[in-house]
Amino acid sequence: MNTRTRTIASFFSVAMAAMLFGAVVTNQIQRPTAAQARNLDPAASPAPLGPGGSITLDTFKEIARRQTTGVVNINTKKVVKRSRGDQLQDLFGDDLMERFFGPQGGGGPEAQTQRSLGSGFIIDPSGVVLTNRHVIDGADEITVSIGRHEYIAKLIGKDARTDVAVLKIEPKENLTVLSLGNSDQTEVGEWVMAVGNPFGLGGNSVTVGVVSYKGRAIPLGTPGTSVDMIQTDAAINPGNSGGPLLNTRGEVIGINTLIITRGVPQSAGVGFAVPINVAKEILPQLRTKGRVIRGWLGVSIQDVTEALARSYHIKDAKGAIIADVTEGSPADKAGLKPDDVVIGVDGREVRDRSDLTSYIASRPPDSTVHLKVLRNGSEKDVAVTLGTFPEEGLARADGRSESEGRSHQGMSLQNLSSDLAAELQLPRGFKGVVVTQVEPGGNAEDAGLQRGDVIVSVNGNTVENVDDVEKELAKAKADGVARLRFRRGNVYTFTTLRLS
Repeated sequence: MNTRTRTIASFFSVAMAAMLFGAVVTNQIQRPTAAQARNLDPAASPAPLGPGGSITLDTFKEIARRQTTGVVNINTKKVVKRSRGDQLQDLFGDDLMERFFGPQGGGGPEAQTQRSLGSGFIIDPSGVVLTNRHVIDGADEITVSIGRHEYIAKLIGKDARTDVAVLKIEPKENLTVLSLGNSDQTEVGEWVMAVGNPFGLGGNSVTVGVVSYKGRAIPLGTPGTSVDMIQTDAAINPGNSGGPLLNTRGEVIGINTLIITRGVPQSAGVGFAVPINVAKEILPQLRTKGRVIRGWLGVSIQDVTEALARSYHIKDAKGAIIADVTEGSPADKAGLKPDDVVIGVDGREVRDRSDLTSYIASRPPDSTVHLKVLRNGSEKDVAVTLGTFPEEGLARADGRSESEGRSHQGMSLQNLSSDLAAELQLPRGFKGVVVTQVEPGGNAEDAGLQRGDVIVSVNGNTVENVDDVEKELAKAKADGVARLRFRRGNVYTFTTLRLS
């Protein structure tokens, strides 16, 4: 066989091999069947878009076409009061302001409207919308946009610990309802799609990526607690918060919540979503009670590192170390102590602090749990009757708090827990009441109080809880003014609070 003949033979061999390979690939990557193609009603409950939810040539196109109509844009408005001086300082800076205009007194407060944008998705045809709490928190007005239609939304419930919120609209159209999947079955490397309204551009954009990591413990809103998040490299940008993270079946497996980036606040390929199973657990309470009632132990805990395990003479770095016990809490009453290492609860192994906090949160108040703890090298069984977790002072859907009772002269107050004390870097055993919110233009703002201040006395009388503050303010009501001593950072200060 001459050279030319061998060349022609080789060419046909390569061509035949390529054809066979193409046939195999085409057979593996299937297009939707005719039956699937006919099921195009966007309002219909979404069916798997490939055999078993597998990837096809049209998977993401079909997800986008079916599911994006079930994703809403959320706009919020909040009226705040700021002084003229504050606005100029934002533009020019403190030094330049004082150089040209002298020391700034601030001037009278002016009302300004702050606007923010986010996303959400429909979970019930009656108009129930799921989103992030931080998207709507503190808003005076919430508007939900679906296509060309706009609705004023009502806040039904919110939860700081998981950053989840539920809204309700009264629709005038048939809505596309998104199916909630099972985030526990989601695997690392699985393809996902994020949907939302990035940068408030309008409409819904889709981005595609994979699940990069599962179980990334990130604190979202309540000190001392965290949520095991789904990490993805599907682009999540400002405005995407509250939108769905979908699997290849078109099911929601997460709520897009936050990104980690350096510098410019935009996607760097590290985004996080609250697992949908976390939201599904609390949805019934949010829809009926407006808040989540959880069991409460009353401890500050941390993971057992290898170094700590050696110091405790523990073979494996597993368990949750009790760093502090809140005085008067269920844990305190049961005899738990700092340095106890919790290694089990109700027969379940406690591998880390997330295991313990998740389980305790899943139990109702007044239920009894049995902890297995290591104390001074010996195992000990401790029975604890749980209390009620003080979630945002037990926040109600209308934004007020049961522990607050009512507005306190233009400020919101909360009892000082061990978690809050640690966050504020207060000495152990410190007593006082924390200012959690100051209303613009209110008496508390006029008195110079700020969020994070800790009130320790009113008119010379020590206060240890919100009730104490209420009693002392009531006594001073006839005088029209009360003297407050508070701590800010490491400095104690007196101020006078006008009572009205």
